[in-house]
Amino acid sequence: MSLERFNEQIRSAFATLEQRVNGSANGPLHGSRRAAMDAFSKQGIPTIRHEEWKYTNVLPLLAADLKPSTEPAGDSIDASAIGVLPNVDAWRLVLVNGFLQPTMSVLPTGPEITIAPITDELLAANGRVSALFGTITPANAHPFVAVNTALTQHAMLIHVHGVLDKPLHVVCVGDARHGDVLHTPRVFVLADPMARATIVESHHTIGDHQSLDVTVVELSAEAQSALRYIKIVNDVDHASHIGSMAAIVARDARATCATIVTGGRLVRNDLAVRLTEPGAEGYLYGVSVLDGTSVADNHTVVDHIAPHCHSEELYKGVYDGKSVGVFNGKIFVREDAQKTTAYQSNHALLLSDAAQINAKPQLEIWADDVKCSHGATTGQLDDDALFYLRARGVSEAEARTLLTHAFAAEVLDHLDDDAVRDHLVALVDEALA
Repeated sequence: MSLERFNEQIRSAFATLEQRVNGSANGPLHGSRRAAMDAFSKQGIPTIRHEEWKYTNVLPLLAADLKPSTEPAGDSIDASAIGVLPNVDAWRLVLVNGFLQPTMSVLPTGPEITIAPITDELLAANGRVSALFGTITPANAHPFVAVNTALTQHAMLIHVHGVLDKPLHVVCVGDARHGDVLHTPRVFVLADPMARATIVESHHTIGDHQSLDVTVVELSAEAQSALRYIKIVNDVDHASHIGSMAAIVARDARATCATIVTGGRLVRNDLAVRLTEPGAEGYLYGVSVLDGTSVADNHTVVDHIAPHCHSEELYKGVYDGKSVGVFNGKIFVREDAQKTTAYQSNHALLLSDAAQINAKPQLEIWADDVKCSHGATTGQLDDDALFYLRARGVSEAEARTLLTHAFAAEVLDHLDDDAVRDHLVALVDEALA
């Protein structure tokens, strides 16, 4: 599939969507779709000549005959194929090819949360959502955000009013049983003041054809709220994921964003957190465990806009075979963001001579009363530690497994929810095995 063919598929899907909106053609949602389509036409698909994509070549993904999903899947889907959180008591929101599947979802019904598709009527009734939706992750952020904005029909609102008593699992399924598919899940999370919630997003593909999952998530943590958003990409080898997540964090609020990658052909995660008012906190964590020829690319931005804010960032990767890891982390401290504390660390473990890691930490500071640091390391398992374990009767294979697990598990130790953390530890252990 040539690049021009891919562009034509996007234009054709948008034209099909435009024929279906009827009376909503002049509404705010379709207006944003039109603007996004214009943004996509101007930007084009990035190549390795673009600085932000120089280590991640997306053009091979477009060799497949990817058809954008413009309507819900017609066939029933086996619930066992979508991947639940074992041993985790959680609500479930299921999106198949980007469309809500009510019969497969188990949604909370209490006053602490509202979950609904985003429509023109909802935007007219909810001024806060109307003001923020599509602005936290704007369509001009990069071309795949524009594709998502232009083609998404079932964007979902998760509005947290109080304290959610158990996690909400957002399950994104690509149905590739009948052909190559491009699907565009979209989620907007708004946490009211003092609200608390843990949201887990996972990605899965059913069928043997190629799948490209282009997901956009926007988060708004209002004053004194706490949001934990955990993304899991543990997909099959013929599925790829390009995800963009952005959060704005208000006064004395906290946003924790974690990304776990253990499978998939190519996984690109863009994460941007803006600390907009004093006392805001942002915590970014990530762990990738890859083998074969898989690629995991994590691009992060933490933007300190207000004074007295704090951020921590820890990303680790374990790469075997011919896998490739990319980490590009930026921290911005604006002129008014005095009394900022910001820390960033990226560490990679290469288990084979053919594995690669490309790391680029960046720190830009315009304020003068701050405490900031960043760093990156790349290496292999410590020979002294291996010798220590071997001297105590541990086999070499077991010793390598123990050290590798300890390396990766440090990231997961920062997650508060015990049941979710135990599931992630098991997932990482399985990938390491």
